[in-house]
Order: sequence, then structure tokens, then C-alpha cells
Amino acid sequence: MYPALLPVPILCFVGALITDLAYIASADMMWLDFSSWLLLAGLIGGGLAGVLLIVELVRARERRALLPHFVFLLAAWVIEVFNSFIHARDGWTAVVPSGLSLSIVATVLGLLAGWFWQSARHRSVEIVR
Repeated sequence: MYPALLPVPILCFVGALITDLAYIASADMMWLDFSSWLLLAGLIGGGLAGVLLIVELVRARERRALLPHFVFLLAAWVIEVFNSFIHARDGWTAVVPSGLSLSIVATVLGLLAGWFWQSARHRSVEIVR
């Protein structure tokens, strides 16, 4: 079940970064609203994925391969919690400069988490063969 939920927070966080950039380019409040909703969806999806990942970490034989993935995903999730609070403000200061900075950092961490997940999956397939 976890592999099905993993893309949800990563895609939502990337989408929030894109809508932050669109808001900076246009100053249309619609993009700020989209960012807020994408952050919320990513936080909910990331929370569910995190719970399932903890269960998988407890059950896994090779925990060391999954640990960097968990750390990066948790760091991205925590940063996006703070980013969500910043996006709750109204207007330009909800995105510029701290909201955009947090979106960039969390997106990079989320993408790294996905990369570590893929490398851990390939490593476990090689061990089984």
C-alpha cells in the first residue's frame, strides 16, 4: 500500500512549488489558494504514507536501506507543515520569500526521498535474486 501513497506528497509538494512560482509571476490569489490546497493534500498524503512507512520499517529485514528515505520524507513533511502555516497568511508575504524558499527545500527533499526509495527497492530486488 505504501508505494501507492508515496507519489501523493511528492507530487503535491512539487505542485505547490509550481503554483508558488505562478503566484510570483502573476500575483493572482488563485495560485496562492492552489498552493495552500496542494500543501494540505501533500501533508495528509504524506502523513498516511509516513504511518505505512513506519510499519514497513518495523517489518523490514533491511532497515538501513529504507532509513534515508524515511529521514528525507519526514524532513520534507515537517518543512511543509511550517510552509503551510506561512501560506495561511494573506497576500504576497504568504509566498515571498519564505514560502517559496521552504517549497524549494521541501521539494528537493521529497525528490531525494523518492530517489532513495527507488534505490532501496532495487537493492532489495538484487538481494532476493
